[in-house]
Amino acid sequence: MTEFPCAGDHFRLAPIFILRHRRAMRSTWFASLLLVGLLIVFRVISAFGLLPNFSPLPAVFLCSLIFFRKKSAWLLPVVAWMVTDPLVSLIQGYPLIGFQHLGILAGLSGCVGLGLWLRRHPSRGAVLGGSLLAAAFFYVASNSVAFLFDPLYSKTFHGFVQAQWTGPEGYAPTWLFFRNLAAANFLFTAAFLSALSPAARFTNPATLPTATHS
Repeated sequence: MTEFPCAGDHFRLAPIFILRHRRAMRSTWFASLLLVGLLIVFRVISAFGLLPNFSPLPAVFLCSLIFFRKKSAWLLPVVAWMVTDPLVSLIQGYPLIGFQHLGILAGLSGCVGLGLWLRRHPSRGAVLGGSLLAAAFFYVASNSVAFLFDPLYSKTFHGFVQAQWTGPEGYAPTWLFFRNLAAANFLFTAAFLSALSPAARFTNPATLPTATHS
C-alpha cells in the first residue's frame, strides 16, 4: 500500500490521491483544449483584419508550461502554434517562413521562461499578472525584430519608437496591437483558470508529498 507522510503521521490516501489527480488532469486538458480552440478562432478572425492581434498565443504557452509537466507542457502550445501560424500567413499573404518568425520565437522565449518560473508559484494573481507580462515581452521582442528587418522602419531611434509605439506612417499605431494582445491574453488566461476544477487549480506537482511503500 502506498502511504503519504503528513504532519508526522502516515495516511493511506493513495486511492483518493489518484482519483483527484486524474480529475485534475482531465480538467486541465479540457481547459487547455478550450484555450487552443479559442486561439484558432481568434487568430483567424485577426488575420482577416477584425480585432487585429487579438491572439492568446502567449497565454497558451504560459498556461501549458505552468499547469502541465513533461512532454505535455511543450506539445500542446507548439502544435497550436504550428497549426495556426501557416493558416494566418496564408490569409495575410505573408511567406510561410519569414523574418516575422524570428520575432515570434523571441517573444515566445520570454513566455517560456516566465512560465517555467511561475509553475513554482502558480497563484491566481501571479498567473493573471504573468499573462500581461508575457504579452508585453512578446510585443516588445517581436516589434524589435520588425524594427531590425522591416524596411518600413528607419534604423534610427525614431524608427525604433515607431516600431514600439506609433507604427510606420500610413498604418495603425502599434500600441493598438499591444492593447489587443494584452486584453486577449488576460481574458483567455482568466477563462483557462475558470475552466479548471478546484482539484487542478494552482497545484504544483513538485510540492506533492513523496510516496513511500510498505
